[in-house]
Amino acid sequence: MPAEAWYGLFAPAKTPPEIIERLNQSVTKAVQSDAFRRLSVNEGLVMAAGRPEELDRYFLSEKSAGEK
Repeated sequence: MPAEAWYGLFAPAKTPPEIIERLNQSVTKAVQSDAFRRLSVNEGLVMAAGRPEELDRYFLSEKSAGEK
């Protein structure tokens, strides 16, 4: 049976939007790097970087699914 887990990068509430954007750009660049690509192949991982709003939606859907 496959195992499933996910990770997200969160910042403190009221972090300025320009800092969130800078963090998001850095994470996206890292996930697209050769080192991360090798890691994903070697470990069988799927890595994705997206907009903060996407992570918010995913987190809330996972949270509500766990409450059922």
